[in-house]
Amino acid sequence: MLAGITTRELLTATGTAIAVALILRIFVVGVFSIPSHSMEHTLRVGDHVLVSKLAYVFTPPIHGDVIVFTLPDSLRGSSTDEAYIKRVIGVGGDTVLLNRYGITINGALQPAPPQSAAMSPLPYGERSIIVPRGYLFVLGDNRSNSWDSRYWGFLPLDHVVGRAVAIAWSTSDTTLHWDRLLRRID
Repeated sequence: MLAGITTRELLTATGTAIAVALILRIFVVGVFSIPSHSMEHTLRVGDHVLVSKLAYVFTPPIHGDVIVFTLPDSLRGSSTDEAYIKRVIGVGGDTVLLNRYGITINGALQPAPPQSAAMSPLPYGERSIIVPRGYLFVLGDNRSNSWDSRYWGFLPLDHVVGRAVAIAWSTSDTTLHWDRLLRRID
């Protein structure tokens, strides 16, 4: 017994805390690690990202959102639960024009994401795409090093896990990068 707390009270409090933590982890917020260079410099290998799983309960993703998603069954390899992270470029009904000079959405040239490695020309000729309703067109910020909608097509909305909101922590080898701790993702 600790300072007037019975074993039963301690077990009840511990069980409640574990249940609340599990509910939050499963339904509200998740932490995902960044395994590749496809979102550099916005996100780096070793970043651990907080994802709001409730962000799209009432509204769909919009242009510029950084989302976590799973691939449709037709694109999955042996890993069925692998999560991916990309930026939303086009939403249902958009006309997306890709060319070596950049990306145009519904006739408006889009700026590169704020911290991206996407400053180099896109590696292909001109291509115009109309995003179907109920789907997204997503790209990595590091456009020359990203496996994304250019290669596998449109992402169904029901595969979106949530919106990446902040870098919880960032490591490389054995170093913790304090300058990236709790940095908001734009």
